[in-house]
Amino acid sequence: MLYHASPVGNEISCVFHGVDSKLLEDHPRLEGILRDALAADKFNIEGELDKEFNPQGYSIIALLSESHAAIHTYPEFNSLHFDIYTCRAPGDGKKTFEYLKEKLNPSDIDYHERPVRVSPPAREAIMPAREKF
Repeated sequence: MLYHASPVGNEISCVFHGVDSKLLEDHPRLEGILRDALAADKFNIEGELDKEFNPQGYSIIALLSESHAAIHTYPEFNSLHFDIYTCRAPGDGKKTFEYLKEKLNPSDIDYHERPVRVSPPAREAIMPAREKF
């Protein structure tokens, strides 16, 4: 059966502040937390790419059947940036965010979420209907 994405996806972008620096430097643990968060939200991980930066910092990107998710650490600020885009449905990805929030135990969060329409606008909105003579 052919899969049809939702015409409206969802994007969540946030920064977790006040995260324990030991956790931010434990890259295998962060990778496991991200995987578990995505699994809890029933996302399908197709692949991953990660990078440790010198002298500090870590990024991991998960390619999902439903799009992508990423985390980037900023140990010097005790912060972690997380973003996810999913084409499953409006409002999707919140379970992943909630799981991360529980495991990272931040003191504060800057959170942004928005629906993203991926379908083209209706033809009438692009070209006005022609007058009939």
